[in-house]
Amino acid sequence: MPFYFSNLILQFAKNKSFTKTSEELGISQPYLSTHIRELEQELKAQLITRDYGNNKLTPEGLVLKRRGETIFQEFETAVATINLLVQTGETATIRIGTNLADTDYLIAQSLTNFHQAYPSVSLDYSYYSNLEAILENKEIDIAIGILKEENTAITSELILSESYVVFTSKKNPLADLKELSASHLQHLPLITYSKKIYEKEIIDSWIESNHMELQHNRYYELPSTISILNLVDQNFGVAFLPYSLVDSLPNYLNVTSVEMMDGPFRNISVGYSSDFQLSKTHRYLIEQLQFIF
Repeated sequence: MPFYFSNLILQFAKNKSFTKTSEELGISQPYLSTHIRELEQELKAQLITRDYGNNKLTPEGLVLKRRGETIFQEFETAVATINLLVQTGETATIRIGTNLADTDYLIAQSLTNFHQAYPSVSLDYSYYSNLEAILENKEIDIAIGILKEENTAITSELILSESYVVFTSKKNPLADLKELSASHLQHLPLITYSKKIYEKEIIDSWIESNHMELQHNRYYELPSTISILNLVDQNFGVAFLPYSLVDSLPNYLNVTSVEMMDGPFRNISVGYSSDFQLSKTHRYLIEQLQFIF
């Protein structure tokens, strides 16, 4: 039974007149009469006793009126609840951006916790090499990654400072060392992120500033963390990757990590546009993101 037809009965019950009801609803009287008859045919029951000047609902019509009132009250309550949720950001899609290539391993539990707390909220999690520009343009709501502290357009909080370590196959003699220097890595193939990955800039800048002798190594550039680790597993070379990956390596990889003396490091922050109004949902998500490492 169409929702609209139930409303016709409710309005008729209030006015007890086809003329007043049609005027109030802004429809013609024949249109109203026709649709009420169609509803009666569908229900196989007479809903209105038609007596000029004394129209009234039949017992079946009264049942429909009472149930209809309950339905419309529930609908109004639902609309009010939805409006409140929209105002607090609890039904929105929250857009998260990152310029970290390794968070796929780490973020799952935080997103699961968030979904349990706010099951009606959708999350869109995407990678951007130009993360700050994307955040400033409000193409995302929250950023987690490497952000410049001096950017006044972004409000950010530092959540982690960590070094990069050298990942190597356990078959490589380097795996037996407790610490490495740049001299250990000379002439070894270096497996790095491809140019479209932001963190490649960190490693390249560190080599250029501190260890130019490593610029002459052979380089293999790959687009993802797992592809780098798979190549390291085959003892094809070594890779600089964040220390936080050490405890989240897939079990099938025969890979270990060794600390690097004066190695590169990264500062990870959670941020949002300085003029963005955070809802309690956004704040809860930010709290969860602070614990992924």
